Amino acid sequence: MAFLLAVSAAASWGVAMTVAKPGARHLDPISFLLARWTLALILALLAGLITGRLRFPGWSAVGFVALGSLLNAVVGWMLYLLAMRRAPGFQVTALASTAPLWGVLGAILFVAEPFRWPALVAALLVIVGAFFLIGGRSAIRSTRPTGVAPALAAGMLWGVSETVPMKLATQRGMPAEASIMVFAVTAIAGLLVLAPVLRRWIPRRVDRRGLHLAAISAVSGAFLGWLLWLNSLRLAPASVLAPVRGSTLLFTFIFSILFLRERPARIAVVGVLLVFGGVLLVSIGT
Repeated sequence: MAFLLAVSAAASWGVAMTVAKPGARHLDPISFLLARWTLALILALLAGLITGRLRFPGWSAVGFVALGSLLNAVVGWMLYLLAMRRAPGFQVTALASTAPLWGVLGAILFVAEPFRWPALVAALLVIVGAFFLIGGRSAIRSTRPTGVAPALAAGMLWGVSETVPMKLATQRGMPAEASIMVFAVTAIAGLLVLAPVLRRWIPRRVDRRGLHLAAISAVSGAFLGWLLWLNSLRLAPASVLAPVRGSTLLFTFIFSILFLRERPARIAVVGVLLVFGGVLLVSIGT
């Protein structure tokens, strides 16, 4: 069940990461993220009222979720959207897919989870698969450095934030709906604080299509994806689930071809197989 929930979360995040590419063209990153997390906050509040799971077990749990939000929803996603404006979508998502490695290492180092060779090997397979998915060294050389660096940094922040603080909050009894509410409130507050400074370099740009794309990202990624992921963390160690999160790369690869009409190199098939192998390994070997 934990594996199925984690794969479903990866698919939901894959949708959100794919629509971010056209979303970055129609909506500036600040407006995109504010719209995304405002709608996610409303959805989490409604879900919490319906399920009766709006419980906040303590300030430490709330603090861990807030820290995860700042790393993931504010800094990580700002870097990801910046990269999306400077490089092809499938390359950015591939470079950001280093998240599983950081997730595994973070869970072992900071959550004191036991070391598992299958989980580490699976995470490395995902990263090697990402290398082939973007076309190897020639593709990296052809990608603008201003797109590569933010994508890699986003992957690191996503990997650490999705496993370490969120697992610690879950261990303290924080329900998923309450976590998403805190996550969303922190993200909105962080963006509003940073907006006056960032607006010097990121001018406001809003249109109706961009808002529609932000709404899709909110429903699929900010709300449903996190709801599935947080419930999976209740059922299995974070170091086991982190490589499963790497299947997001498979979904974004497929969605980018189907909906963004991008055409990766043939060598990308090798990358797909490696990523699938990593997800399969962690599902049967840990």
